[in-house]
Amino acid sequence: MPGPLSGLIPAPYTPFGPDGRLAPEVIDLQASLLKESDIRAVFVGGTTGEWSSLSTAERMALAERWCKTDGGLFQVAVHVGGNNQAECVELARHAREVGATAVAALAPSYFKPATIGDLVEFCVPIAAAAGTLPFYFYDIPGMTNVRLPMSEFLKAAKPRIPNLVGLKFSNTDLVEMSECLQLDGGAFDLLFGADECYLAGLAMGVRGAVGSSFNFAAPLYRRIESAFARGDYETARREQAQSITLIKTLAGFGYLGASKAVIGMLGVECGPVRSPLRHPSREERLEIWERLSRLDVFPRPLKKPE
Repeated sequence: MPGPLSGLIPAPYTPFGPDGRLAPEVIDLQASLLKESDIRAVFVGGTTGEWSSLSTAERMALAERWCKTDGGLFQVAVHVGGNNQAECVELARHAREVGATAVAALAPSYFKPATIGDLVEFCVPIAAAAGTLPFYFYDIPGMTNVRLPMSEFLKAAKPRIPNLVGLKFSNTDLVEMSECLQLDGGAFDLLFGADECYLAGLAMGVRGAVGSSFNFAAPLYRRIESAFARGDYETARREQAQSITLIKTLAGFGYLGASKAVIGMLGVECGPVRSPLRHPSREERLEIWERLSRLDVFPRPLKKPE
């Protein structure tokens, strides 16, 4: 596989202070929590990082801070996609300059590419601005509503994008994922982006996964990996069921706001989500704590909200 990333790759939350401004000093605390679960790679500025609610300057500051965190020992994939191609090019160039490990970009979602060719044309200058950094296309049709076959994209894009190594595949179309994994004898890397289907991804041969719940529940996914590796599929399925319970519970309160509250219960206060998303009320945070604190999935005990 050509991609530089493997294993569990959390998509960190973008930390904000009480005034709603970027709080980059919190990133050191986020990194410390991840290191407790032996994690050394992150996917910065994606959906979990609320990229579409950030200014270009904020996205650059976020990428730069993560690339410097812990002496630059984290592998940092930076999401640079958006609706404005020129800004995407600028972000890709910046990611290269500050020492990112890789870049990724999703499809524009206002004026949408109608064909594979349109999507390739959008991505070519963005990937070029990243220089020799590995480029992943970020397929997340549930958010962009761009639904094009990624196996066809990979075939059409590779001659135009020499640094294309694969996909960040936030898509539950496992048939298409299998086709992408088998393409050209396994020439492309897929970073699977559906935490609640992680076990299915392992069974199909993915080497790495990007997930929001890896921020606070990495021990659970380590157990899924371990059970799968030793052929204990019953345990792996049972642990995956815990992941589904966790994610469905958070989704009932508004997933991003609720999951950001959970990481605060682990001692890493990342602040609220930005509008139009909604942060859970104190009563809702208490209910989240009551429902999740009994689960054996966290690296630290959940602290009851005050």
